[in-house]
Amino acid sequence: MLELRTHDDVPDGDLREQWEQLVEQDPHATVFHGPRYLARYAEVLGAPGEVRVHTLHREGQLVGVVPEAHERVGTPTGPGEVRRFLGGTEVTDYLGPIGRPEDRAEIAATYLADLAADRDWDEALLGGLAADSGWTGLLTAAAEQAGLSVIEQQVEDVCPVVDLDGGYDAYLSRLPGKLRQELTRKTRKLARDAGALELVEVPPGEVAGQLDAFLDLAAESTPDKAGFFRRGEMHEWFRALAEEFSPDHVLRLHRLEVGGLLAAATVSLVWRGRWGLYNSAFDPTLAALSPGIVLVGLLLEQAGEQDCTELDLLRGDESYKYRFGAVDRPIERFTLQRGGA
Repeated sequence: MLELRTHDDVPDGDLREQWEQLVEQDPHATVFHGPRYLARYAEVLGAPGEVRVHTLHREGQLVGVVPEAHERVGTPTGPGEVRRFLGGTEVTDYLGPIGRPEDRAEIAATYLADLAADRDWDEALLGGLAADSGWTGLLTAAAEQAGLSVIEQQVEDVCPVVDLDGGYDAYLSRLPGKLRQELTRKTRKLARDAGALELVEVPPGEVAGQLDAFLDLAAESTPDKAGFFRRGEMHEWFRALAEEFSPDHVLRLHRLEVGGLLAAATVSLVWRGRWGLYNSAFDPTLAALSPGIVLVGLLLEQAGEQDCTELDLLRGDESYKYRFGAVDRPIERFTLQRGGA
């Protein structure tokens, strides 16, 4: 069995470098699984004492990481200790362990054996797991072997994903004709009725300075999420992401200008050939002309030209996402209690 070590913060130094290398070796890992993202999360949004990062080693070499969060919650019988994967579903689309495919079964077994031996928790709510990563099956099997009870297992959300394999032209050839025609029609109508279209990528050094305006626009365009986008900590969070990820072109801010004026904007996380649409906003006075749809269509073309294999529209089953031919990637969650609980 592997050696498991527990850290009260996101490790730095050589161990963080090994973690970064391991993320590259895991075909299902995303930018959300890396130490850069999770360190920023812990710094800006994490609660004191929340972070527990388990690292798993074979003969001193890092082979797996399980970032975990501890939370005290009220229960009918008093305070309870809950374990979750570190990240927070408000801002983190994929959560959970990482490791090379050949090590995953042993990582799951070692982590769940350690969890079963630890008496300082009442419930483990382990979610954010992409169904196609295979982690849910490995973890639930290991939990039962360790004597823990899987009391609930479900799909907690979906990430609609557009397949860009083969490039943009290949994507268009696979897109149903009705959807392809609708996208073309909306683009032409916006240009005809509002002015010439220009897709602008904000230079990395200017991204942080423009995020407050982006979040204000997002609050105006999505009233049901206005409170979320106006929270001071969300402005701080987006600035922290920009500071960390815009210099190396992972975080990108795009503006769609129509007749020289801002019509829509997006924040994307682009990493290892995957383009993730993190958040979007549009001018609500132009809603009838669908500037947000047009902008995503232009990003699809750009992503295809940059050899991205997918455009991931990330969490949420909003209807507009399926106008691009997106297919759901289920996000799974399961709940653990001690055997017999």
